[in-house]
Amino acid sequence: MWLRDRCADDNTRGGQTGETDRNAQSGAALIAVLAILMLVSVVGLGLALTTSLEPAIASAHEASLSSAYAAEAGLAIAIHELNGIADWNLVLSGQVRSAILQSSTDARLLLPDGTQADVRSLTNVANCGHTAVCTNAELDAFTTDRPWGPNNPRWQVFGHRRLDQFVSTDSAPPPCEVIVWVGDDPAELDGDPLRDSQPAADGTRRPGAGVIVVRAEGFGIRAAHRVVTVTVSRSPAGDQPPQVVAWREIR
Repeated sequence: MWLRDRCADDNTRGGQTGETDRNAQSGAALIAVLAILMLVSVVGLGLALTTSLEPAIASAHEASLSSAYAAEAGLAIAIHELNGIADWNLVLSGQVRSAILQSSTDARLLLPDGTQADVRSLTNVANCGHTAVCTNAELDAFTTDRPWGPNNPRWQVFGHRRLDQFVSTDSAPPPCEVIVWVGDDPAELDGDPLRDSQPAADGTRRPGAGVIVVRAEGFGIRAAHRVVTVTVSRSPAGDQPPQVVAWREIR
Protein backbone atom coordinates (compact mmCIF):
# COMPACT_ATOMS: atom_id res chain seq x y z
CA MET A 1 0.00 0.00 0.00
CA TRP A 2 2.76 2.41 0.99
CA LEU A 3 4.61 1.67 -2.25
CA ARG A 4 1.52 2.37 -4.38
CA ASP A 5 0.90 5.67 -2.63
CA ARG A 6 4.56 6.68 -3.06
CA CYS A 7 4.47 5.90 -6.77
CA ALA A 8 1.23 7.83 -7.12
CA ASP A 9 2.78 10.83 -5.41
CA ASP A 10 5.84 10.64 -7.68
CA ASN A 11 3.62 10.50 -10.76
CA THR A 12 1.62 13.48 -9.56
CA ARG A 13 4.72 15.55 -8.88
CA GLY A 14 6.17 14.58 -12.27
CA GLY A 15 3.00 15.69 -14.04
CA GLN A 16 2.96 18.96 -12.17
CA THR A 17 6.64 19.60 -13.03
CA GLY A 18 6.03 18.91 -16.71
CA GLU A 19 3.05 21.22 -16.77
CA THR A 20 5.08 23.93 -15.04
CA ASP A 21 7.87 23.59 -17.62
CA ARG A 22 5.38 23.86 -20.46
CA ASN A 23 3.80 26.97 -18.89
CA ALA A 24 7.26 28.55 -18.48
CA GLN A 25 8.12 27.84 -22.09
CA SER A 26 4.79 29.30 -23.25
CA GLY A 27 5.42 32.45 -21.15
CA ALA A 28 8.91 32.89 -22.58
CA ALA A 29 7.56 32.48 -26.11
CA LEU A 30 4.84 35.07 -25.42
CA ILE A 31 7.41 37.58 -24.13
CA ALA A 32 9.56 36.98 -27.21
CA VAL A 33 6.57 37.54 -29.50
CA LEU A 34 5.63 40.76 -27.67
CA ALA A 35 9.22 42.01 -27.91
CA ILE A 36 9.28 41.36 -31.66
CA LEU A 37 5.92 43.11 -32.07
CA MET A 38 7.22 46.13 -30.15
CA LEU A 39 10.35 46.25 -32.30
CA VAL A 40 8.34 46.05 -35.50
CA SER A 41 5.99 48.77 -34.20
CA VAL A 42 8.91 51.09 -33.37
CA VAL A 43 10.45 50.57 -36.81
CA GLY A 44 7.10 51.20 -38.48
CA LEU A 45 6.50 54.35 -36.41
CA GLY A 46 9.98 55.61 -37.30
CA LEU A 47 9.33 55.07 -41.00
CA ALA A 48 5.97 56.82 -40.71
CA LEU A 49 7.51 59.81 -38.92
CA THR A 50 10.33 60.01 -41.45
CA THR A 51 7.87 59.92 -44.32
CA SER A 52 5.70 62.63 -42.77
CA LEU A 53 8.61 64.89 -41.73
CA GLU A 54 10.57 64.82 -44.98
CA PRO A 55 8.14 67.09 -46.90
CA ALA A 56 8.09 69.56 -43.98
CA ILE A 57 11.89 69.59 -43.75
CA ALA A 58 12.20 70.06 -47.51
CA SER A 59 9.65 72.90 -47.44
CA ALA A 60 11.42 74.64 -44.53
CA HIS A 61 14.76 74.33 -46.35
CA GLU A 62 13.24 75.80 -49.51
CA ALA A 63 11.76 78.69 -47.53
CA SER A 64 15.12 79.38 -45.87
CA LEU A 65 16.87 79.44 -49.23
CA SER A 66 14.19 81.73 -50.66
CA SER A 67 14.66 84.23 -47.83
CA ALA A 68 18.44 84.15 -48.37
CA TYR A 69 18.01 84.74 -52.09
CA ALA A 70 15.60 87.60 -51.31
CA ALA A 71 18.23 89.24 -49.10
CA GLU A 72 20.87 88.86 -51.81
CA ALA A 73 18.49 90.28 -54.42
CA GLY A 74 17.91 93.30 -52.17
CA LEU A 75 21.66 93.79 -51.87
CA ALA A 76 22.09 93.60 -55.64
CA ILE A 77 19.40 96.24 -56.17
CA ALA A 78 20.97 98.54 -53.58
CA ILE A 79 24.48 98.21 -55.04
CA HIS A 80 23.10 98.92 -58.51
CA GLU A 81 21.45 102.10 -57.27
CA LEU A 82 24.43 103.21 -55.18
CA ASN A 83 26.44 103.25 -58.38
CA GLY A 84 24.28 106.13 -59.62
CA ILE A 85 24.40 108.17 -56.39
CA ALA A 86 27.35 110.53 -56.41
CA ASP A 87 27.20 111.58 -52.75
CA TRP A 88 26.84 108.63 -50.40
CA ASN A 89 26.44 111.00 -47.46
CA LEU A 90 22.90 111.63 -48.69
CA VAL A 91 22.23 107.91 -48.34
CA LEU A 92 23.89 107.61 -44.91
CA SER A 93 21.79 110.48 -43.57
CA GLY A 94 18.57 109.01 -44.99
CA GLN A 95 17.95 111.87 -47.41
CA VAL A 96 18.16 109.64 -50.49
CA ARG A 97 16.56 106.19 -50.68
CA SER A 98 15.88 103.57 -53.30
CA ALA A 99 13.98 104.47 -56.45
CA ILE A 100 13.25 100.80 -57.16
CA LEU A 101 12.22 99.57 -53.73
CA GLN A 102 9.54 101.17 -51.61
CA SER A 103 11.15 103.73 -49.33
CA SER A 104 8.65 104.29 -46.50
CA THR A 105 10.37 104.11 -43.11
CA ASP A 106 7.22 103.57 -41.04
CA ALA A 107 5.36 101.04 -43.20
CA ARG A 108 3.69 98.04 -41.60
CA LEU A 109 4.41 94.93 -43.64
CA LEU A 110 2.43 91.73 -44.03
CA LEU A 111 5.13 89.08 -44.23
CA PRO A 112 4.78 85.91 -46.33
CA ASP A 113 4.14 83.73 -43.25
CA GLY A 114 1.11 85.84 -42.33
CA THR A 115 2.72 87.81 -39.51
CA GLN A 116 3.15 91.57 -39.51
CA ALA A 117 6.32 93.61 -39.08
CA ASP A 118 6.96 97.31 -38.64
CA VAL A 119 9.87 98.74 -40.63
CA ARG A 120 10.72 101.23 -37.90
CA SER A 121 10.78 98.50 -35.24
CA LEU A 122 12.99 96.28 -37.40
CA THR A 123 15.35 99.22 -37.88
CA ASN A 124 15.57 99.69 -34.12
CA VAL A 125 16.32 95.98 -33.66
CA ALA A 126 19.14 96.24 -36.19
CA ASN A 127 20.54 99.34 -34.46
CA CYS A 128 20.19 98.49 -30.77
CA GLY A 129 18.58 95.06 -30.39
CA HIS A 130 15.02 96.03 -29.40
CA THR A 131 11.92 97.46 -31.05
CA ALA A 132 11.72 100.65 -28.99
CA VAL A 133 13.40 103.84 -30.13
CA CYS A 134 17.18 103.65 -29.63
CA THR A 135 18.93 106.18 -27.45
CA ASN A 136 22.22 107.76 -28.52
CA ALA A 137 23.96 105.86 -25.74
CA GLU A 138 22.62 102.56 -27.09
CA LEU A 139 23.62 103.45 -30.64
CA ASP A 140 27.17 104.24 -29.52
CA ALA A 141 27.50 101.33 -27.08
CA PHE A 142 30.25 98.72 -27.42
CA THR A 143 28.45 95.36 -27.75
CA THR A 144 29.23 91.90 -29.07
CA ASP A 145 27.22 92.54 -32.24
CA ARG A 146 28.30 96.18 -32.59
CA PRO A 147 31.81 96.49 -31.18
CA TRP A 148 32.76 99.79 -32.81
CA GLY A 149 31.14 102.16 -30.31
CA PRO A 150 30.72 105.69 -31.77
CA ASN A 151 31.55 104.29 -35.21
CA ASN A 152 28.73 101.69 -35.13
CA PRO A 153 26.66 101.86 -38.32
CA ARG A 154 23.41 103.74 -37.80
CA TRP A 155 21.21 101.80 -40.18
CA GLN A 156 19.07 103.93 -42.45
CA VAL A 157 16.22 102.36 -44.41
CA PHE A 158 17.10 102.26 -48.09
CA GLY A 159 14.02 100.37 -49.24
CA HIS A 160 11.76 97.33 -48.91
CA ARG A 161 9.55 95.27 -51.20
CA ARG A 162 7.68 92.00 -51.70
CA LEU A 163 9.85 90.56 -54.46
CA ASP A 164 7.25 87.98 -55.54
CA GLN A 165 4.95 90.91 -56.35
CA PHE A 166 7.73 92.84 -58.04
CA VAL A 167 8.31 90.55 -61.03
CA SER A 168 5.99 89.12 -63.66
CA THR A 169 3.56 86.38 -62.67
CA ASP A 170 5.13 83.79 -64.99
CA SER A 171 8.51 83.93 -63.28
CA ALA A 172 7.51 85.01 -59.77
CA PRO A 173 9.71 83.62 -56.99
CA PRO A 174 8.29 82.10 -53.79
CA PRO A 175 6.67 84.64 -51.43
CA CYS A 176 9.46 86.76 -49.96
CA GLU A 177 9.91 90.22 -48.46
CA VAL A 178 13.21 92.10 -48.36
CA ILE A 179 14.25 95.13 -46.34
CA VAL A 180 17.53 96.93 -47.09
CA TRP A 181 19.47 99.36 -44.88
CA VAL A 182 22.69 101.29 -45.41
CA GLY A 183 25.29 102.36 -42.87
CA ASP A 184 28.75 103.89 -42.66
CA ASP A 185 31.76 101.59 -42.67
CA PRO A 186 32.72 100.97 -39.00
CA ALA A 187 36.39 100.93 -39.98
CA GLU A 188 36.21 104.72 -40.04
CA LEU A 189 37.46 106.33 -36.86
CA ASP A 190 35.85 109.74 -37.25
CA GLY A 191 33.02 109.05 -34.78
CA ASP A 192 30.45 110.29 -37.31
CA PRO A 193 28.38 107.35 -38.62
CA LEU A 194 26.17 109.61 -40.72
CA ARG A 195 28.95 110.84 -42.99
CA ASP A 196 31.57 109.15 -45.13
CA SER A 197 35.17 110.16 -44.42
CA GLN A 198 36.67 112.65 -46.82
CA PRO A 199 40.24 112.44 -48.16
CA ALA A 200 42.94 114.15 -46.13
CA ALA A 201 44.25 117.57 -47.15
CA ASP A 202 47.06 115.97 -49.09
CA GLY A 203 44.63 113.73 -50.94
CA THR A 204 45.40 110.60 -48.89
CA ARG A 205 42.40 108.33 -48.60
CA ARG A 206 41.51 107.70 -44.94
CA PRO A 207 40.43 104.22 -43.73
CA GLY A 208 36.77 103.63 -44.58
CA ALA A 209 36.53 106.53 -47.02
CA GLY A 210 34.37 105.68 -50.00
CA VAL A 211 33.13 102.54 -48.24
CA ILE A 212 29.54 101.79 -47.22
CA VAL A 213 27.85 98.80 -45.59
CA VAL A 214 24.55 97.44 -46.89
CA ARG A 215 22.34 95.19 -44.75
CA ALA A 216 19.44 93.14 -46.13
CA GLU A 217 16.91 90.94 -44.36
CA GLY A 218 14.85 88.41 -46.27
CA PHE A 219 11.57 87.02 -44.93
CA GLY A 220 9.85 83.95 -46.36
CA ILE A 221 7.10 81.48 -45.51
CA ARG A 222 7.34 79.24 -42.41
CA ALA A 223 8.96 82.13 -40.48
CA ALA A 224 12.09 81.88 -42.67
CA HIS A 225 14.46 84.78 -42.01
CA ARG A 226 17.99 85.46 -43.25
CA VAL A 227 20.25 88.49 -42.72
CA VAL A 228 23.18 89.35 -44.98
CA THR A 229 25.53 92.35 -44.98
CA VAL A 230 28.04 93.42 -47.61
CA THR A 231 30.75 96.05 -47.50
CA VAL A 232 30.92 98.06 -50.72
CA SER A 233 33.78 100.27 -51.89
CA ARG A 234 33.91 102.77 -54.71
CA SER A 235 36.95 104.07 -56.56
CA PRO A 236 38.26 107.48 -55.42
CA ALA A 237 37.36 108.99 -58.78
CA GLY A 238 33.95 107.32 -58.82
CA ASP A 239 34.54 106.18 -62.36
CA GLN A 240 34.01 102.46 -61.65
CA PRO A 241 31.04 100.49 -60.27
CA PRO A 242 31.09 99.80 -56.51
CA GLN A 243 32.94 96.64 -55.57
CA VAL A 244 31.90 94.19 -52.86
CA VAL A 245 34.90 93.79 -50.55
CA ALA A 246 33.26 91.76 -47.76
CA TRP A 247 30.19 89.55 -47.40
CA ARG A 248 28.73 88.24 -44.16
CA GLU A 249 25.62 86.32 -43.16
CA ILE A 250 24.38 87.08 -39.65
CA ARG A 251 23.04 84.07 -37.74
